[in-house]
Amino acid sequence: MDTPNPANPILYQIIPSEVCFSCDVCCRFLEADSPLAPIFTETERQKAVAHGINPMLFRPQADGKSVQIRLKRHKDFYICPFFEPETSHCTIYPMRPLDCQLYPFALMFSEDRSEVVLGVDTLCPFGEKYLETEAFQRHICDVIDYVESEAVTAQIAANWSLIGDYQETVIIVHTLAQLTDATSATYA
Repeated sequence: MDTPNPANPILYQIIPSEVCFSCDVCCRFLEADSPLAPIFTETERQKAVAHGINPMLFRPQADGKSVQIRLKRHKDFYICPFFEPETSHCTIYPMRPLDCQLYPFALMFSEDRSEVVLGVDTLCPFGEKYLETEAFQRHICDVIDYVESEAVTAQIAANWSLIGDYQETVIIVHTLAQLTDATSATYA
């Protein structure tokens, strides 16, 4: 598990690596154009391309700034092109996008699309199993603080395609008031 560093406000991962490496949920998708495929902000895309990632791996999103990764076929499903299915490792883990850093959390609209909410994806076995623990509840507060920080809220509002549609498999844990306000003009 990564640990938070107050001097460097990055989002830490609560799920231990060995749990992720033994899971078969993340980075796998049922269709080639899955809306759940990772979204990169323009800054994240530029960084990836600067590190040698083919710019053709990305497709523009509705916000005009962010891009979604193009998935590749693997057996009878699709995977992120940065995912190694044999080891369950991410080849760009140190520079993975915010969308991936957040998981098992999801930014999405409420069912009536009136608010932006934070939820925990119950398809993640760790999230489902440990959701009610004190450590996970503390982590939820850390994620809320991170997402609702001024800089991150501005980044998400500018790249609003990071906010997904309501998903029934996601348990809503918090309404993100600042993010709702920051994006309300876009959806008014």
